[in-house]
Amino acid sequence: MRLTTNCPLAWGGTDDIENLQPLCEECNHDKQDYYATFNAYADKIRVAASLLEPHKRIGETLRVFKEAGEPTPSEVVGLVACLIQYQENWQKRMRELRQLGWDYRTHKKKKHGRMRSSYELTKWMPWPSEPIAPLIRQIENDKKLTNRQVSS
Repeated sequence: MRLTTNCPLAWGGTDDIENLQPLCEECNHDKQDYYATFNAYADKIRVAASLLEPHKRIGETLRVFKEAGEPTPSEVVGLVACLIQYQENWQKRMRELRQLGWDYRTHKKKKHGRMRSSYELTKWMPWPSEPIAPLIRQIENDKKLTNRQVSS
């Protein structure tokens, strides 16, 4: 077993206990190899890596790529979304940004025999001061209530 960082130090991770995980040697090497494929984006990942909320990590990743004039590869969005805690459905977290006034375009391109998606941020808003997930649930519930009242 080896103690390793969940979010690499080069991406803004720390050696705090919350960022450490025990892995066997083989798993640690596999993880290092996987993360190495993202090293070209390290400066952009670092911007969002320390943010606690997945919506903010995703949004800030989209924004830093937009500022660089580059599309955001879906693989990078998925990685950043899961840096602090695993996100089963990071695509849903991304769609939920639209509830906060953010928007983006999706681009698909065939590369090396596979379809690859990337995202282009088209609109963003300042982050709310309250926690994002409960705010989004409240916005969704309010919309459902309004739709029920309109259809009654």
